[in-house]
Amino acid sequence: MTGIVDYGRFAERLRQVMPRWDERTRMTEEEFAEHLADTGPRWELLRQFQEEWGYVPLEDDTVWPRWSEDEHKAYVRRLSGRTGDDDRFADVDLALPIPKALDEWWDLPFNSFTHRPRLYWTNPLWPPTVRPDPTGYGASDGLPEDNPYVGPGGDRRVCVLMAENQYCNEWGYLAAEAGMADPRVFVSVEKDWVEQSRSVSEFFLQLAVERLPEHFGWTLSLGEEEFGADEAEMARRVRERFPELGLLPWRELGARTYAYGAPDAIIRYNAGEYHDAPLHIHARTRAALRRVADTLGIDLREEWIAAPDPEDARLDIGPVAIAAGDTDDRGRWTARQVSPERPERAEISFGRLTGDAEPPGLTVTALDSEAVTLVAGDRDGGVHARLLDADPPHALHHALHKGAITAVTSMRTLTGAPVMWSGDDKGVVRIWGSNVDPRDTPYDVRRRNRVTALHAESLPTGPAVAIAWSDGVVRIWDVFTLLAADLELGSGIDHLVLRPDATLVVGGDHGTVTLQLRPERLWPTHELTVRLGKVDWESLATSRDRDASGIPDLILRAATANADHAERTVEALASRLLEKDAPCSAAGPAAPLLLDVAAAPGCEARAGLLELLARIVGAPTADRSAAQARAAAASRRPTLLALLDDPDPAVRAAAATVIEAADLDTARSNPHPT
Repeated sequence: MTGIVDYGRFAERLRQVMPRWDERTRMTEEEFAEHLADTGPRWELLRQFQEEWGYVPLEDDTVWPRWSEDEHKAYVRRLSGRTGDDDRFADVDLALPIPKALDEWWDLPFNSFTHRPRLYWTNPLWPPTVRPDPTGYGASDGLPEDNPYVGPGGDRRVCVLMAENQYCNEWGYLAAEAGMADPRVFVSVEKDWVEQSRSVSEFFLQLAVERLPEHFGWTLSLGEEEFGADEAEMARRVRERFPELGLLPWRELGARTYAYGAPDAIIRYNAGEYHDAPLHIHARTRAALRRVADTLGIDLREEWIAAPDPEDARLDIGPVAIAAGDTDDRGRWTARQVSPERPERAEISFGRLTGDAEPPGLTVTALDSEAVTLVAGDRDGGVHARLLDADPPHALHHALHKGAITAVTSMRTLTGAPVMWSGDDKGVVRIWGSNVDPRDTPYDVRRRNRVTALHAESLPTGPAVAIAWSDGVVRIWDVFTLLAADLELGSGIDHLVLRPDATLVVGGDHGTVTLQLRPERLWPTHELTVRLGKVDWESLATSRDRDASGIPDLILRAATANADHAERTVEALASRLLEKDAPCSAAGPAAPLLLDVAAAPGCEARAGLLELLARIVGAPTADRSAAQARAAAASRRPTLLALLDDPDPAVRAAAATVIEAADLDTARSNPHPT
């Protein structure tokens, strides 16, 4: 990273380059248009900010295309008036120009969104689609009639360029300003649109400010308990002790977040709804984080500090040094056997198994556990596979990586479809196969260290893949839920074998270590995540008739939240599952999940979840969601009765309310009948 950057002066940097709408009346129309079109300095500020926080494009980055070839053909057909049966662009007004700044953003060579979209978890829309959506699919309406931006009879449509991951919010520019080079960006909030950024270029800078520091920086998230004062005092100290960045409040999922600056740090205070904590401090160094905490008068504890995302970390773990009986501090593995001998490796000949000439430059080959899928990689980033049980053997080839392939593996799913993984010397892991198009995502897993070993196998919990990097991190990745656990086992690993009984063989110069993995400790929310995935949340509704796709995330947060964050998470669930105390359609399927989360050992949200369940269960008898909730309570009667003995009086009271609302028998069976 560069030297100390004072984000307390960021507003000055912003003011020097961003559009000055407050001076529009003092410019001629031509002067203001020329001013808006001067986007170069704005993109340079974005590049600088990304670099300051540690983002640098890698040569192996696969860029997210603004559209696929098929989409481009459909767009051209629409432009020429030849739509056919498949009109993918019915929600695009082709008569509207696309702003110069938006077009430029897609092609920026340092664009962290198109190179690393998983830093953002938002959905770009290209070409921008209009609201209200003529196809009826879009989530938002246009501007209301009494808006302050477009006069009577004006074009009240909004052109959406980006959407929140679950489409709860959309960001776009006014159709009335589409002809401007760098127009303002608005965000959908409930049934209205509010100004989010003073230009398209400022919007993408603000999006980077929201996302990158949390990934690349040291983070401290604080509620009232950690802060040591109520939210009003928290907000006062932040406002008085740190200058704003100069950006408008960020609006997303009910949040209204203000950003403040300090040397090497950004402070974000959320004055709206939040799911975890109202105050987040992100710093480029641990020392900068401590300085901000001291300035705010926080009695900081080391365990509150979150390190930068391990995907971009280079760890100094040292070589493998594990003895028999060792275990990690979270009980995720125990060393069953340790041997000084390297594991044996079978020699695999691509040509001998296939009868064909070996592809040039092969670096690695592997067979799956059933010896029916041969997979290989080469020095130019190409991957190859042969399905040996097909007649004739089916061949797959992809130019997939931008570095030499260093590890490959494969397995068959329950349907018999082959799935392959490949890793390279840049640290990238890709998934591909006969039914998986590797172009669907820019990458699947990446750390900035060489991939040294891969192995896939079906565990009792389902398909999983083990990945080793050169710095000593081994990731155990559940394929269906995408849950991952990073184990810092040590460097020098060049051989992995994952077995169906959840043992992991780790080999290298250190010898061979056999670890017994504990999936329930690797992925504590695995069972809950699987159950959440079986519910069609998108077909269900929450309050204000929003779809329920965000409910699984809130339930998972309730399962893992600490005491301070638990209350806020339950409040967020209640605001979505109940509307004027009436359960929404999502409340019924959510009820058994909420009850099981509440009953789980160590749940900090137990009392709040039971109180929420009591409100759902206690709704009028005819309500379908209430009936589903009562059925869930009845099927878990022993669990509820056990909660009557909980040491927390709030839990006991809430459990009693659920039992009463569900009209359950409170008599307990006598384990010693006379």
